[in-house]
Amino acid sequence: MTTSRRKLFVAAQWIFAAAIVWAAANALRGQWSAAAGRLATLSLDWTWIAAATAIVLLTYVLLIDTWRGLLAGWGGYLHFSTAARIWFISNLGKYLPGKVWSIAAMSVMAREQAVSPVAAAGSSILIQLITTATGIALALFMGVRAIDQPVLATIVAVALGAAIASLPATLPALARAASALTGRAIEVPPLGAGTLLLTVARSLLSWLAYGVAFQLFVRGVLGSAAGETSSYIAVYAASYILGFLALFAPGGVIVRESALVAGMVRMGLAGQADAFAVAVASRLWLTVIELLPGFVYLALTRRSSSR
Repeated sequence: MTTSRRKLFVAAQWIFAAAIVWAAANALRGQWSAAAGRLATLSLDWTWIAAATAIVLLTYVLLIDTWRGLLAGWGGYLHFSTAARIWFISNLGKYLPGKVWSIAAMSVMAREQAVSPVAAAGSSILIQLITTATGIALALFMGVRAIDQPVLATIVAVALGAAIASLPATLPALARAASALTGRAIEVPPLGAGTLLLTVARSLLSWLAYGVAFQLFVRGVLGSAAGETSSYIAVYAASYILGFLALFAPGGVIVRESALVAGMVRMGLAGQADAFAVAVASRLWLTVIELLPGFVYLALTRRSSSR
């Protein structure tokens, strides 16, 4: 791809993301007046919220260890405490526009720990791709009854599942395609099928755990959580991924909330006002959970380096 075509491709992504943010902001603005009163009457049950928080933190542990597994598959090694520090500090980059900062920081910090550049960059990108793909497939499968085109959604979910399952065989070809797209040489050494399939399985488990945590959180915010757990898994995964794919929105802000409200109403989990209240509370909750460990690790790192 030529330089001019790459610039056009990048510009198109940013325009698309900006359009999503604008549409999401408009949708939320129209719901604010109805939801403001509901927000004022919330009585939080911290027991359920603490349980949800514990599940999310355990899921982070699972994902960090999954990343270590990918690194090990390429001959890299990080002690869990080092990997956790890199994971949480690099996560701070999600709150900058562009979303690439998180992956870039993870890659650079891993290289500083004597991990090979291929393993550092490859594992950082691959775990994001697998997590996103499994999340989309799971959201389509779990939320198919709320989609206008259920047959098409099922076909897409099955195709994604097949693509993920065939990763051990197709990964080299994907690397060549990425190399052609970016104009940079991207080498992908062989990665064991067992390592890749374990990564997929753990990614799926992480989305299931996030969905369960979200249901508990809703119960803690609203006092009850109507509907099936599968619906919460679908809504959480779909809204999180839409926010992640909106490159222009730091932390997926507004896009994720808009999708969360639409999904909860569509799946019959809450009315408009309650869904909006959950979206606002969820943003505050996840921001603290995602940012606090990163800032703590950052402070500890600076303290140890100043000695």
